[in-house]
Amino acid sequence: MKNTIYMILVASAVAIFGCGSSTPDNPTALSATIGAGRVYLSWTPALGATGYNVYRGLASGPVLAKTKIASNLSEALYSDVSVTVGTNYYYQVTAINATGETAASNEVIGAP
Repeated sequence: MKNTIYMILVASAVAIFGCGSSTPDNPTALSATIGAGRVYLSWTPALGATGYNVYRGLASGPVLAKTKIASNLSEALYSDVSVTVGTNYYYQVTAINATGETAASNEVIGAP
């Protein structure tokens, strides 16, 4: 009789599905509402986000061409009071957590 040794490899869930932190989902549905001398922004919260960064530019374009005007906001809303009436502002939002920052949301225009 021959002795046969069988090896069974069991892949752990960590190896198959990944484990640990990952960047959050991107914020979605960014919208702007105009108020008296301000622009109110709101968006759909991103799964896994611990905070949000808000970016503003004077021209449409990628988030890298905009200036960060708010960091690590805990809620999915922001009121920009540093605006000039009659000027178009272009906004985008990113989500953050301990792992990093997401790609930007959709771009919206606010013109107080």
